[in-house]
Amino acid sequence: MQFEHPELLYALFLLIIPILVHLFKLRRFQKEDFTNVKFLKRVVQQTRQSSQLKKFLVLFSRLSLLGFLILAFAKPYFPAKSETSTKDLIIYLDNSYSLQLKKQGDELLEIARNELLENIDATFEYSLITNDAVHSQKSGDELREILQQIKYSSRQLDLKSVLLKSLQLRKIDSSNLVLISDFQESFLGQTELDISDYNISSIKLTPESTQNLQIDSLYLLNSNAGILEFEVLLSGSSLKEGIIISLYDGDQLLSRKTIDADITNAKTIFSIPSQSISNGRVVIDDEGLEYDDIVYFSISEQTPINVLAISEGDSNFLQRLYTKPEFNLKISQPNGVEYNDIQQASLIILNEVSRLSDANLNNIRQRSIKGSSVLFIPNSKNRNELIRFSEKFQLGFKPEWIEGDKLITTINFDHPLLENVFQKRIQNFEYPRVAGYFSNISGNSILDFQSNDPFLLSKSNIYIFTAPLNEQISNFQNSPLIVPVLYQIGLQSLPPAQLYYQTSKVEEISIPARTEEDHVLHLTRDKLDFIPQQQRFADRVSIKVGAEELNAGNYRIESRDKTFANLSFNAPRNESELEYLDPEIFSFQNHESIAEYFSEVKAGNESSSLWKWFIIFAFIFLAIEMLLLKLLK
Repeated sequence: MQFEHPELLYALFLLIIPILVHLFKLRRFQKEDFTNVKFLKRVVQQTRQSSQLKKFLVLFSRLSLLGFLILAFAKPYFPAKSETSTKDLIIYLDNSYSLQLKKQGDELLEIARNELLENIDATFEYSLITNDAVHSQKSGDELREILQQIKYSSRQLDLKSVLLKSLQLRKIDSSNLVLISDFQESFLGQTELDISDYNISSIKLTPESTQNLQIDSLYLLNSNAGILEFEVLLSGSSLKEGIIISLYDGDQLLSRKTIDADITNAKTIFSIPSQSISNGRVVIDDEGLEYDDIVYFSISEQTPINVLAISEGDSNFLQRLYTKPEFNLKISQPNGVEYNDIQQASLIILNEVSRLSDANLNNIRQRSIKGSSVLFIPNSKNRNELIRFSEKFQLGFKPEWIEGDKLITTINFDHPLLENVFQKRIQNFEYPRVAGYFSNISGNSILDFQSNDPFLLSKSNIYIFTAPLNEQISNFQNSPLIVPVLYQIGLQSLPPAQLYYQTSKVEEISIPARTEEDHVLHLTRDKLDFIPQQQRFADRVSIKVGAEELNAGNYRIESRDKTFANLSFNAPRNESELEYLDPEIFSFQNHESIAEYFSEVKAGNESSSLWKWFIIFAFIFLAIEMLLLKLLK
């Protein structure tokens, strides 16, 4: 037997007071002269004995009355047999996207939420762990309000993370943890855990069907010639025979197709007229998980690419190629280059420059490190300038000029510069020629001579012609190859923004925006408006997002009511794998449902309270005392 208030038992020492009163309250009898009658003496003796018995009985009843009252206020009880308690219970509720699967028409998370609302006790305290929040020591009523506001999260905790969070919430006398999840394989994590010190119960949420078709990814295949080509990759399987896949910009339907989703993997291509898409999304009508049935994307309106040509030779071919609206070309003499032009250029062309100052060469080098492309067209009369360029950009070659006609015969179609540029791989074409070139230059070859020496090569974002392009040395300006080659170098100098980014992942994004010092960029969507971490450069602003969890959707980058770019975020597809664990591998105490768990725990926690019986006994002895005082003479 145990007591809820054992400190009240010290009051039992007060029972010594009536005993002391009884012992020291001795009555003195007066002597009276009577006739020495034997009968009277016997009567007096019997009266004295009965009076003494009555005193002891009354004392015993009073002691019992006070003793039972003290014990009743100390609340005695027999403790429960179960070691698990719903008091100070720690609950882990998995709110990842995989709980969107249904059972009997309701989503698993909604089922778990409703059962918890029905079974939590308002008089107890609970702690709740979800994938994106921790709520410590909440009353039953507070927990109900929290449960009603829980939403799906793209984050997924593993078992180790849950145990570490629960360790911070545990009390000395309470270590009970219940895990409510569908227990995907990712929940196990990579580290073996010792869970012997934890009293853990598990409740597995099992869907009726695990068939699910997801949009795995979205790619922009082509954005040239006024056409946007999107490739949509799907994975999984569906209960439906034909899946409708739709392409939207906001509420405007851009294209729609029906595909067969019986196969494990499928893909389709959308072709639409080239345009800016600020609120794009691709949607399928699958009956599985909802979050992976949609992919948000955006294509901002393309700004002109700044091209700076530092030229001493013929630059007419550059003016014919780099035209508006795609490009913004500026041609400068080597002695008239401005610093701001270098800092704002996405492509810098050194065309047959005989001598460039060290300061400008250093600035171009720094600009290339930040991502701008550099195209070097050598001067046949100045080998030293090519050597300076190689040393400054750490290219590691010492060229030698070779006289003699050479034909350009090989196109590297697999080079990233020329991928998806040509409809077919032509081997026999009208070969351009050169009257001489620089040899001993190595790199990633794009165009080669018949001797396998490179005519155009690249190293990272540096492109080098090994021969001048003037008409005295080469007829390359009149070749059909010059247009796709130089045009692609210009286009790839400013890579297009990604179609979308992932939520819950830190992303550093470059925004082509020029803002004043006291202006900052805002990331906005509907009622959401917050300022991301950002760094300002001469022609752009770099922002960092993902430290806070973003919901999937389309966002705007704004400042002072001006929109600079559109960004899209999608949740990672980890939750779509739908490969499950058996909780029994952890040696947990498993339960079929939340209602069953709370029912079993409450039944095992029902302690046998005895205070009412002690109150009854106190009343009984009170009645006995009253009867003794009234009836016993």
